[in-house]
Amino acid sequence: MRDIFLSFAGPLDLNALREEPDKVHLMNAATTAGLPETFQVRFVPWEDETLVFGSLDADETSRLRKELIQLNNEISVLARELQKKNHELEELNQLKNQFLGMAAHDLRKPVSAILNYSEFLIDEAGQSLDEEHLGFLKTIHGSTDLMRRVIDDFLDIAMIESGRFDLEPGWGHLVEVIEKAVDLNGLTARKKGVSLRVVANETIPSIRMDSVKIEQVLNNLISNAIEHSPADSEVQIEVSGTDKGVTVIVKDAGPGIPPQDRETLFRPFVRGSERKAPGVKSTGLGLAISKKIVEAHGGTIWIEEGEGRGSVFAFRLPQTSTEEEEKG
Repeated sequence: MRDIFLSFAGPLDLNALREEPDKVHLMNAATTAGLPETFQVRFVPWEDETLVFGSLDADETSRLRKELIQLNNEISVLARELQKKNHELEELNQLKNQFLGMAAHDLRKPVSAILNYSEFLIDEAGQSLDEEHLGFLKTIHGSTDLMRRVIDDFLDIAMIESGRFDLEPGWGHLVEVIEKAVDLNGLTARKKGVSLRVVANETIPSIRMDSVKIEQVLNNLISNAIEHSPADSEVQIEVSGTDKGVTVIVKDAGPGIPPQDRETLFRPFVRGSERKAPGVKSTGLGLAISKKIVEAHGGTIWIEEGEGRGSVFAFRLPQTSTEEEEKG
Protein backbone atom coordinates (compact mmCIF):
# COMPACT_ATOMS: atom_id res chain seq x y z
CA MET A 1 0.00 0.00 0.00
CA ARG A 2 2.87 2.36 0.71
CA ASP A 3 3.99 1.97 -2.90
CA ILE A 4 0.53 2.89 -4.22
CA PHE A 5 -0.96 5.46 -1.84
CA LEU A 6 0.99 8.55 -0.81
CA SER A 7 -0.03 9.29 2.75
CA PHE A 8 1.09 12.73 3.95
CA ALA A 9 -0.57 12.38 7.37
CA GLY A 10 1.22 9.27 8.55
CA PRO A 11 1.12 5.48 7.98
CA LEU A 12 -2.13 3.92 6.77
CA ASP A 13 -3.97 1.53 9.12
CA LEU A 14 -5.57 -1.11 6.89
CA ASN A 15 -7.55 -2.68 9.75
CA ALA A 16 -9.13 0.67 10.62
CA LEU A 17 -9.99 1.32 6.97
CA ARG A 18 -11.71 -2.12 6.66
CA GLU A 19 -14.05 -1.29 9.54
CA GLU A 20 -15.82 1.42 7.47
CA PRO A 21 -16.38 -0.17 4.03
CA ASP A 22 -18.99 2.43 3.01
CA LYS A 23 -16.82 5.41 3.87
CA VAL A 24 -15.11 7.18 0.96
CA HIS A 25 -11.55 8.34 1.55
CA LEU A 26 -9.78 10.92 -0.58
CA MET A 27 -6.30 9.49 -1.20
CA ASN A 28 -3.34 10.39 -3.36
CA ALA A 29 -2.09 7.58 -5.58
CA ALA A 30 1.27 7.46 -7.32
CA THR A 31 1.15 7.68 -11.13
CA THR A 32 3.58 6.94 -13.92
CA ALA A 33 3.72 10.68 -14.64
CA GLY A 34 5.39 11.23 -11.29
CA LEU A 35 2.62 13.48 -9.92
CA PRO A 36 0.06 12.17 -7.38
CA GLU A 37 -3.54 11.74 -8.49
CA THR A 38 -6.45 12.13 -6.05
CA PHE A 39 -8.86 9.16 -5.92
CA GLN A 40 -12.06 8.40 -4.01
CA VAL A 41 -11.22 5.11 -2.34
CA ARG A 42 -13.22 2.52 -0.37
CA PHE A 43 -11.77 -0.46 1.51
CA VAL A 44 -14.17 -3.44 1.58
CA PRO A 45 -13.36 -6.60 3.57
CA TRP A 46 -13.83 -9.89 1.63
CA GLU A 47 -13.10 -12.91 3.77
CA ASP A 48 -9.38 -12.58 4.65
CA GLU A 49 -8.68 -10.16 1.82
CA THR A 50 -9.43 -6.49 1.26
CA LEU A 51 -10.97 -5.18 -1.91
CA VAL A 52 -9.93 -1.65 -2.80
CA PHE A 53 -12.23 0.37 -5.06
CA GLY A 54 -10.93 3.69 -6.35
CA SER A 55 -12.41 6.22 -8.74
CA LEU A 56 -11.33 9.58 -10.04
CA ASP A 57 -13.30 12.60 -8.96
CA ALA A 58 -13.67 14.63 -12.15
CA ASP A 59 -14.65 17.78 -10.27
CA GLU A 60 -11.75 17.40 -7.87
CA THR A 61 -9.32 16.81 -10.73
CA SER A 62 -10.61 19.87 -12.56
CA ARG A 63 -10.34 21.99 -9.43
CA LEU A 64 -6.80 20.82 -8.78
CA ARG A 65 -5.78 21.60 -12.35
CA LYS A 66 -7.26 25.08 -12.09
CA GLU A 67 -5.42 25.65 -8.83
CA LEU A 68 -2.21 24.37 -10.40
CA ILE A 69 -2.58 26.75 -13.36
CA GLN A 70 -3.38 29.63 -11.01
CA LEU A 71 -0.36 28.87 -8.81
CA ASN A 72 1.85 28.59 -11.87
CA ASN A 73 0.66 32.02 -13.05
CA GLU A 74 1.28 33.50 -9.61
CA ILE A 75 4.79 32.01 -9.56
CA SER A 76 5.47 33.51 -13.00
CA VAL A 77 4.32 36.93 -11.78
CA LEU A 78 6.47 36.65 -8.65
CA ALA A 79 9.47 35.56 -10.74
CA ARG A 80 9.09 38.63 -12.99
CA GLU A 81 8.76 40.91 -9.95
CA LEU A 82 11.80 39.28 -8.36
CA GLN A 83 13.79 39.76 -11.56
CA LYS A 84 12.74 43.41 -11.65
CA LYS A 85 13.71 43.92 -7.99
CA ASN A 86 17.06 42.20 -8.56
CA HIS A 87 17.74 44.53 -11.48
CA GLU A 88 16.85 47.54 -9.32
CA LEU A 89 19.08 46.26 -6.52
CA GLU A 90 21.94 45.76 -8.97
CA GLU A 91 21.58 49.35 -10.17
CA LEU A 92 21.43 50.64 -6.59
CA ASN A 93 24.50 48.56 -5.69
CA GLN A 94 26.40 50.04 -8.65
CA LEU A 95 25.41 53.56 -7.56
CA LYS A 96 26.47 52.74 -4.01
CA ASN A 97 29.87 51.50 -5.21
CA GLN A 98 30.30 54.56 -7.41
CA PHE A 99 29.44 56.93 -4.55
CA LEU A 100 31.58 55.00 -2.08
CA GLY A 101 34.57 55.04 -4.42
CA MET A 102 34.22 58.74 -5.27
CA ALA A 103 33.73 59.78 -1.64
CA ALA A 104 36.64 57.67 -0.40
CA HIS A 105 38.92 58.91 -3.20
CA ASP A 106 38.07 62.58 -2.51
CA LEU A 107 38.53 62.15 1.25
CA ARG A 108 41.85 60.35 1.04
CA LYS A 109 43.92 63.37 -0.05
CA PRO A 110 42.91 65.80 2.76
CA VAL A 111 43.06 63.03 5.36
CA SER A 112 46.57 62.09 4.21
CA ALA A 113 47.57 65.75 4.49
CA ILE A 114 46.29 65.96 8.08
CA LEU A 115 48.10 62.72 8.93
CA ASN A 116 51.41 63.88 7.43
CA TYR A 117 51.29 67.36 9.00
CA SER A 118 50.35 66.02 12.44
CA GLU A 119 53.19 63.49 12.23
CA PHE A 120 55.58 66.26 11.20
CA LEU A 121 54.48 68.45 14.15
CA ILE A 122 54.91 65.58 16.61
CA ASP A 123 58.44 64.90 15.34
CA GLU A 124 59.58 68.51 14.94
CA ALA A 125 57.68 70.45 17.60
CA GLY A 126 56.72 67.74 20.07
CA GLN A 127 59.46 68.59 22.55
CA SER A 128 58.43 72.26 22.71
CA LEU A 129 54.77 71.45 23.52
CA ASP A 130 53.40 70.78 26.96
CA GLU A 131 52.00 67.33 27.75
CA GLU A 132 48.38 68.34 27.19
CA HIS A 133 48.95 69.90 23.75
CA LEU A 134 51.18 67.02 22.68
CA GLY A 135 48.40 64.64 23.74
CA PHE A 136 45.93 66.58 21.58
CA LEU A 137 48.29 66.28 18.62
CA LYS A 138 48.78 62.54 19.11
CA THR A 139 45.00 62.07 19.31
CA ILE A 140 44.61 63.93 16.02
CA HIS A 141 47.29 61.75 14.45
CA GLY A 142 45.83 58.49 15.76
CA SER A 143 42.27 59.33 14.75
CA THR A 144 43.38 60.47 11.31
CA ASP A 145 45.40 57.29 10.81
CA LEU A 146 42.31 55.24 11.65
CA MET A 147 40.26 57.35 9.23
CA ARG A 148 42.75 56.77 6.43
CA ARG A 149 42.65 53.01 6.99
CA VAL A 150 38.85 53.11 6.88
CA ILE A 151 38.97 55.08 3.63
CA ASP A 152 41.44 52.59 2.13
CA ASP A 153 39.08 49.74 3.04
CA PHE A 154 36.16 51.56 1.42
CA LEU A 155 38.20 52.06 -1.75
CA ASP A 156 39.18 48.40 -1.86
CA ILE A 157 35.66 47.05 -1.34
CA ALA A 158 34.25 49.51 -3.89
CA MET A 159 36.77 48.35 -6.50
CA ILE A 160 36.15 44.68 -5.71
CA GLU A 161 32.35 44.94 -5.94
CA SER A 162 32.49 47.03 -9.11
CA GLY A 163 34.61 44.40 -10.86
CA ARG A 164 37.66 46.67 -11.21
CA PHE A 165 39.84 44.49 -9.00
CA ASP A 166 42.95 43.45 -10.92
CA LEU A 167 45.98 41.52 -9.75
CA GLU A 168 49.59 42.09 -10.80
CA PRO A 169 51.04 38.61 -10.26
CA GLY A 170 54.69 37.74 -10.27
CA TRP A 171 56.96 35.08 -8.81
CA GLY A 172 57.98 35.59 -5.18
CA HIS A 173 58.62 33.90 -1.85
CA LEU A 174 55.79 34.09 0.67
CA VAL A 175 58.19 34.00 3.63
CA GLU A 176 59.67 37.34 2.52
CA VAL A 177 56.18 38.86 2.31
CA ILE A 178 55.39 37.51 5.80
CA GLU A 179 58.58 39.02 7.21
CA LYS A 180 57.65 42.43 5.74
CA ALA A 181 54.19 42.22 7.32
CA VAL A 182 55.73 41.21 10.66
CA ASP A 183 58.16 44.17 10.53
CA LEU A 184 55.28 46.53 9.69
CA ASN A 185 53.24 45.33 12.67
CA GLY A 186 56.20 44.93 14.99
CA LEU A 187 55.93 48.34 16.69
CA THR A 188 52.22 47.88 17.43
CA ALA A 189 52.91 44.43 18.84
CA ARG A 190 55.77 45.67 21.07
CA LYS A 191 53.63 48.50 22.45
CA LYS A 192 51.03 45.96 23.51
CA GLY A 193 53.55 43.42 24.78
CA VAL A 194 52.71 40.86 22.10
CA SER A 195 55.51 38.87 20.46
CA LEU A 196 55.38 37.81 16.81
CA ARG A 197 56.93 34.49 15.81
CA VAL A 198 57.29 33.08 12.30
CA VAL A 199 57.53 29.30 11.91
CA ALA A 200 58.46 28.03 8.44
CA ASN A 201 59.69 24.72 7.13
CA GLU A 202 62.75 24.60 4.92
CA THR A 203 60.99 23.88 1.63
CA ILE A 204 58.75 26.84 0.84
CA PRO A 205 58.58 27.09 -2.97
CA SER A 206 58.29 30.36 -4.80
CA ILE A 207 54.73 31.06 -5.88
CA ARG A 208 53.01 33.24 -8.43
CA MET A 209 51.11 35.98 -6.58
CA ASP A 210 50.46 39.70 -6.27
CA SER A 211 52.88 40.34 -3.40
CA VAL A 212 51.33 43.71 -2.49
CA LYS A 213 47.83 42.25 -2.21
CA ILE A 214 49.00 39.18 -0.26
CA GLU A 215 50.89 41.47 2.11
CA GLN A 216 47.58 43.30 2.63
CA VAL A 217 45.97 39.99 3.59
CA LEU A 218 48.78 39.23 6.03
CA ASN A 219 48.59 42.72 7.53
CA ASN A 220 44.87 42.26 8.13
CA LEU A 221 45.30 38.87 9.80
CA ILE A 222 48.34 39.83 11.87
CA SER A 223 46.97 43.21 12.99
CA ASN A 224 43.66 41.57 13.95
CA ALA A 225 45.55 38.95 15.94
CA ILE A 226 47.55 41.64 17.76
CA GLU A 227 44.44 43.72 18.51
CA HIS A 228 42.63 40.78 20.09
CA SER A 229 45.62 39.31 21.94
CA PRO A 230 46.21 40.01 25.65
CA ALA A 231 49.47 41.53 26.86
CA ASP A 232 52.46 39.20 27.24
CA SER A 233 51.10 36.72 24.71
CA GLU A 234 52.29 35.47 21.34
CA VAL A 235 50.99 35.60 17.77
CA GLN A 236 52.36 32.74 15.71
CA ILE A 237 52.54 32.79 11.90
CA GLU A 238 53.13 29.34 10.43
CA VAL A 239 53.92 28.80 6.75
CA SER A 240 54.27 25.46 5.00
CA GLY A 241 54.56 24.53 1.35
CA THR A 242 54.24 21.60 -1.01
CA ASP A 243 54.28 21.22 -4.77
CA LYS A 244 50.52 21.95 -4.68
CA GLY A 245 50.71 25.30 -2.91
CA VAL A 246 51.56 27.28 0.22
CA THR A 247 49.52 27.49 3.43
CA VAL A 248 49.73 30.26 6.05
CA ILE A 249 48.24 29.95 9.55
CA VAL A 250 47.94 32.87 12.00
CA LYS A 251 47.26 31.94 15.65
CA ASP A 252 46.57 34.29 18.55
CA ALA A 253 45.72 33.95 22.25
CA GLY A 254 42.66 36.20 22.16
CA PRO A 255 39.06 35.46 23.16
CA GLY A 256 38.48 33.22 20.14
CA ILE A 257 35.61 33.24 17.68
CA PRO A 258 32.18 31.83 18.61
CA PRO A 259 30.86 29.15 16.23
CA GLN A 260 27.87 31.32 15.26
CA ASP A 261 30.23 34.03 13.92
CA ARG A 262 32.48 31.84 11.77
CA GLU A 263 30.14 31.64 8.77
CA THR A 264 29.55 35.41 8.54
CA LEU A 265 32.91 36.83 9.58
CA PHE A 266 34.17 37.11 5.98
CA ARG A 267 31.16 39.15 4.86
CA PRO A 268 31.50 42.95 4.47
CA PHE A 269 30.71 45.08 7.55
CA VAL A 270 30.44 42.02 9.83
CA ARG A 271 32.32 41.80 13.13
CA GLY A 272 32.37 39.02 15.68
CA SER A 273 29.95 39.46 18.57
CA GLU A 274 32.26 38.17 21.30
CA ARG A 275 35.63 38.71 19.62
CA LYS A 276 35.22 42.49 19.69
CA ALA A 277 37.80 43.70 22.19
CA PRO A 278 37.57 46.96 24.17
CA GLY A 279 39.05 49.85 22.22
CA VAL A 280 39.25 47.92 18.95
CA LYS A 281 37.85 49.97 16.06
CA SER A 282 37.10 48.31 12.75
CA THR A 283 34.84 48.69 9.73
CA GLY A 284 34.43 44.93 9.41
CA LEU A 285 35.86 45.08 5.86
CA GLY A 286 39.36 43.70 6.41
CA LEU A 287 38.44 40.00 6.36
CA ALA A 288 36.00 40.47 3.46
CA ILE A 289 38.75 42.15 1.41
CA SER A 290 41.23 39.43 2.40
CA LYS A 291 38.81 36.74 1.24
CA LYS A 292 38.36 38.43 -2.15
CA ILE A 293 42.12 38.77 -2.60
CA VAL A 294 42.82 35.13 -1.73
CA GLU A 295 40.00 33.86 -3.95
CA ALA A 296 41.24 36.05 -6.82
CA HIS A 297 44.48 34.05 -6.56
CA GLY A 298 42.49 30.82 -6.81
CA GLY A 299 43.03 30.10 -3.11
CA THR A 300 40.87 29.62 -0.04
CA ILE A 301 40.71 31.26 3.40
CA TRP A 302 39.06 29.83 6.48
CA ILE A 303 38.85 29.75 10.28
CA GLU A 304 40.15 26.70 12.12
CA GLU A 305 39.16 25.36 15.52
CA GLY A 306 41.55 26.78 18.10
CA GLU A 307 42.95 24.59 20.85
CA GLY A 308 41.37 26.14 23.91
CA ARG A 309 41.60 29.92 23.91
CA GLY A 310 42.47 31.94 20.82
CA SER A 311 41.59 31.99 17.15
CA VAL A 312 43.23 30.47 14.09
CA PHE A 313 42.97 32.00 10.61
CA ALA A 314 44.45 30.21 7.61
CA PHE A 315 44.69 30.66 3.86
CA ARG A 316 46.15 28.60 1.04
CA LEU A 317 47.51 29.76 -2.32
CA PRO A 318 47.67 27.11 -5.05
CA GLN A 319 50.74 26.28 -7.10
CA THR A 320 49.63 25.84 -10.71
CA SER A 321 53.15 25.71 -12.18
CA THR A 322 56.76 26.38 -11.27
CA GLU A 323 58.89 29.36 -12.17
CA GLU A 324 61.20 27.13 -14.19
CA GLU A 325 58.26 25.68 -16.18
CA GLU A 326 56.97 29.16 -17.00
CA LYS A 327 60.41 30.34 -18.13
CA GLY A 328 60.81 27.19 -20.20
